[in-house]
Amino acid sequence: MIHYNEIKANVRGVYETLKKLMPFPQAISTSINSFLSSIPVEQILHPSRTFSSIEEVVDLLNEELSEEVNIIVEDGEQHTIFDNKDHIEWYKQKKAEDAINFRFWPRYKKYLNHIKGWATSTVENLDKTTDGIIELFEDPTVKNRAFDRRGLVVGYVQSGKTASFMGVINKAIDSGYKIIIVLAGMHENLRQQTQERIDEEILGRDTSIKAEIKRIGVSTLPGETYYPIDTFTESNYDARKNGDFNLKKSHGTPPTSDRCIIFVVKKNKSILKNLIKYFKGWIETFDGDLVYEDRDIKQFNNLPLLIVDDEADQASVNTKPHINTDGEEVDPTAINECIRELLQLFRQKIYLAYTATPFANIFIHHDRPHTILGKDLFPESFIKTLDAPSNYFGPKRVFGLNDCEEFGLPINRTISDSGLKESDFVPLKHKADYTPENISESLREAIDSFIISSAIRWFRGQSKKHNTMLIHCTRYTSVQNKIAQLVKEYVEKLSDHIINHDADTIKKLKNLYEKDHLPTTISMYEASHCWNDILPNFSKVIRKLESNCLIINGTVGDILDYANKKETGLWVIAVGGDKLSRGLTLEGLTISYFTRTTSLYDTLMQMGRWFGYRTGFEDLCRIYTTKKLYDWYRNISTAFEVLRAELIEMERLRLTPKEFGLRIISHPDMMITSTMKMRDSIPLRLNYKGTCTETTSFPNNEKVIESNYQCAESLILGLRRPDINEKDKIVWLNRRVSIIEDFLDNYQTYKGLPAANSKRIKQYLETQRAKDITDFDNWNIALITLDNSQKKDRVISFSGHKIRPVSRSLKEEASDKLFIKMMTDKIDEVVDLDTDPRHLSRKQIRKLPGRLSNPLLMIYVLNVTDYGRDDVLQFNKNIVGFAISWSDGGNSVDMQYYVNTVYQELDLNEDEEN
Repeated sequence: MIHYNEIKANVRGVYETLKKLMPFPQAISTSINSFLSSIPVEQILHPSRTFSSIEEVVDLLNEELSEEVNIIVEDGEQHTIFDNKDHIEWYKQKKAEDAINFRFWPRYKKYLNHIKGWATSTVENLDKTTDGIIELFEDPTVKNRAFDRRGLVVGYVQSGKTASFMGVINKAIDSGYKIIIVLAGMHENLRQQTQERIDEEILGRDTSIKAEIKRIGVSTLPGETYYPIDTFTESNYDARKNGDFNLKKSHGTPPTSDRCIIFVVKKNKSILKNLIKYFKGWIETFDGDLVYEDRDIKQFNNLPLLIVDDEADQASVNTKPHINTDGEEVDPTAINECIRELLQLFRQKIYLAYTATPFANIFIHHDRPHTILGKDLFPESFIKTLDAPSNYFGPKRVFGLNDCEEFGLPINRTISDSGLKESDFVPLKHKADYTPENISESLREAIDSFIISSAIRWFRGQSKKHNTMLIHCTRYTSVQNKIAQLVKEYVEKLSDHIINHDADTIKKLKNLYEKDHLPTTISMYEASHCWNDILPNFSKVIRKLESNCLIINGTVGDILDYANKKETGLWVIAVGGDKLSRGLTLEGLTISYFTRTTSLYDTLMQMGRWFGYRTGFEDLCRIYTTKKLYDWYRNISTAFEVLRAELIEMERLRLTPKEFGLRIISHPDMMITSTMKMRDSIPLRLNYKGTCTETTSFPNNEKVIESNYQCAESLILGLRRPDINEKDKIVWLNRRVSIIEDFLDNYQTYKGLPAANSKRIKQYLETQRAKDITDFDNWNIALITLDNSQKKDRVISFSGHKIRPVSRSLKEEASDKLFIKMMTDKIDEVVDLDTDPRHLSRKQIRKLPGRLSNPLLMIYVLNVTDYGRDDVLQFNKNIVGFAISWSDGGNSVDMQYYVNTVYQELDLNEDEEN
């Protein structure tokens, strides 16, 4: 089924592009037809009505789209894994009781609607998402109650994470959090960008002006006012005097329970040490219920702290070993130490990490505290994933996924004259003194493409929207400066030719338009432009772009001043390296020329500044890169989606980050993150070949036991008549693997154990199929029953078959787990084979010809008895387990991962149990 609102959202996105290309009725009609042409009406689900014909759908879409305006971001889904230990739910109840004095959030909500132009449904979705995050905090108004919550929010690169934490901060202030510290990346330009957002969307005043309160953003809305909040950081950027925190800026103002203080700071040791010094200085002067003392510990009390760590996988993660070779404790790296020291100063604290590349955060050791600094920044309390909205221009859409027929959008342009070992222009390996003599032919084409895309955007009415081209070829600033000079020379020459109507230049641009832009737009939207419509805009583009080739690397005073160009739009070519690699938003990024190589998943993904929202010009975007980098981006996109699936599975099982081991797919030519951040992870090669995988741990949960019983019943009923039906053998032969995968999809294994895990076994099968391995295409299935000689076990009916359940004794019982030592018997593994197993080992059985052709799934209906007793545990249904006997021959592909410390601990426990 496909939801009507999903269709409507997709249609609306296409219409926003097409409305500048054709009359309104034609644009609407083309948009609707592009999505409805292949969807049967019975597959369309509407929340309040049933369609009898596709024409009714078309009429409703026409009616609603005619009335709607200003959509920015459509709804996405969220998934949360949280630890409720010592956590008291509070926010929703207080909100329902009208017990929170909301001032900041309603103002921000109105700002998003009226100034940012967000649709009402989008704001409501953000409201719901941020409510969910705040609920995972603790109530800051409860006096003298200590709390320490550490969580992680995982989004996509440039998908709107900043809007999320702006919403969280506004609600945190309303709820009573008094100290807000935003760790805004490592560079001043990123801190500046974040400060400007906070000025606009939280403070409501321009912090660059000290003499007076200049109201901006949220406080300028009709009916709204300015609410005083202390802040000792500023939005003005000056190379000699930046706006970051220092002790002088606090003007001797203490933290107070009367109102909130917000700090927007870089992850810089000296800055954070100054901040620690500020708090330590004041804590010595406080007394009463604002201070808590216990032996040598002195903490702020009833001054609840919220630390929001943006780009939390950068600098925040400890990269040192926990102990040295002499067994002595080692202090962590500087930024990690400062963050933990800040947290230690407060008795009530929340650490909220945000990142799109959470690999390093997941690899933090979950249970290795420091003597003085306490526990590390592992997100033990919760992990929340934010799904990308349908109009998000992200890795999966742009590059596609491995082992999938979807190859991404048709906007990638492979280059071979730059970024490679043998390239003349910025070869793969070069030094800081490298001097490129001429720009490559592919870079010339990329600049030409930028001119064409810009002219089309002008025609579409986007001349006052920001418009950027990225050139990122090297980490060396000196080489970046030389590239920028060559680019400026080429653009100046191109400008002269366009203004003077040079015939060869116009012909070159037209050829590129007809070869590239025209077919790409048609393939994506089934519509395009007329060359004569865009030709007059080339000279306008050139004039607007004039002198706007900027070098963004810290050695030159250029800055991307989008804020002061909001009314007219900044059109710019940005040449740079590290400063363009993470966090910094390149507004309206249209063309990217990217050849810088790194083998780290997180670094490479963050360098992809082209991700985000490109409403109205997706078809005009281009990514010029090498074939190697294109393939690597597909690999990373796949690894990230698999990780998200793991997090969703963790939520389904209602487990905490300390109960569910996480793993990340590895790649032979790449590293997930730096080796120092992976210090506590270990590699894992998962292959079930030659093993017997069995469920020996079961959830001690009546509903799950009943659900698994019904899952197994459905499987057996669907198989119909057995191929072997003897007194102690009920077997089906040569059944499709899809039947097995459906069963694994619905069966709930205990706590996501690393090996005996239904979802991970299914992933293993999918991996084999994707590699064209056919050894797992056909299966044998057995319903295990005791033979008639064992009269003590009563006969029951299971899916129409008379069976004697298998008796097993409980070896361990916990509040949430039932554990038996072993479920299978050697004879069970040959139930589908005409073989006497008495003189064979289990290993030998798995090498038999019959097993080599088909794996065997065994279903066990169990009578589980209590420790050393004959009393069967009483549930509404029997416990049902499964086992798989895998062949020890044939073809298979290892699934290669790195796993975190939680996974390692669970894996060790599973090995010990078995």
